[in-house]
Amino acid sequence: MVHPRSPLAFAILGVSTLDRALAFYRDVIGLDASPEVRWRGAAFETHFDLPPGSSARAVMFSFDRGACKGVGRVLALEFDAKDRKTIPKKGDRTYRGLWNLNFYVDDIRATTKQLQAKGYDFWSEPVGYEVSAKAGAPVEVLFDGPDGLAINLVELTGGPDTTIGRLREKVAALGKTAKGFTPVSTTSHSIVDHGKALAFYRDVLGMEVVIDDVLDKPATNHFLNRPAGARTRATFVAGGHEFGKIALSHPLNYSVENKIPLAVPPNIGYLAQSFAVPSLDTAAVKCAEIGADPFSPPLDIEIPGVGCTRAMIVRNPGSGALMQMFEAVR
Repeated sequence: MVHPRSPLAFAILGVSTLDRALAFYRDVIGLDASPEVRWRGAAFETHFDLPPGSSARAVMFSFDRGACKGVGRVLALEFDAKDRKTIPKKGDRTYRGLWNLNFYVDDIRATTKQLQAKGYDFWSEPVGYEVSAKAGAPVEVLFDGPDGLAINLVELTGGPDTTIGRLREKVAALGKTAKGFTPVSTTSHSIVDHGKALAFYRDVLGMEVVIDDVLDKPATNHFLNRPAGARTRATFVAGGHEFGKIALSHPLNYSVENKIPLAVPPNIGYLAQSFAVPSLDTAAVKCAEIGADPFSPPLDIEIPGVGCTRAMIVRNPGSGALMQMFEAVR
């Protein structure tokens, strides 16, 4: 589905094994799994800056129902490569770059108990907090997902006079998987330059700011495992959809570890965000204008779960994280 603005089409994850990814994104979250394919060839190698002969086993996880088609998906890639490094290490919390996936649930406390019974390690108990009087108050919790990737569950609360309360009504109409989860609702991107990072999402993709607040309350720092007194500018941008939003996380008075050098194929972890754009040529020009350095050039490529298209990868100028863009397949 082509949207007037570009929400997250899918997160690109390097996974240790596809079996582990299937056990979580299909069997726990309830997303549909595409048939597995072996992704290889010259275009694949150039696109991901890999040596000749590289390949990956690939599965796209999605909830392609009605207005959810093409939004908030997960592309899992098990690269056939030696010496793959894992981006998040045990005990990592927020780090510079792409670091979590969010899913909306209806009853976060019941869901937390179910996942704890399956052995997942939670950072805290579910915590309710007020973002602001205008935005409203969600309940959130995080846990370590497959390969150490942070998974954030969110229960939307509040009345229709708040941003989050209105969002709850819209999300209810879109539906959830049989396991009670939405597609990827939001995904966090920890940055070092707010203006430059926002320019990519706003000027290249046409996304709009829906929430822009400083998170500094003890409850917020508790469930995010941030230092006491930490102040974080949280800017949520949306691409014309309730799912596939981006949360820019900008530490204001503390530092986080830089994981950008590790977040490249064929390593294990959150490698890139991917967005469908109407014109790759136009997007490339806009990327040059805001200083988004190219990682791989525009080329014709067949993306698993998408089809034959043109795509390129750039580095977000506000962090260095990888951003994939591809022409929407109609």
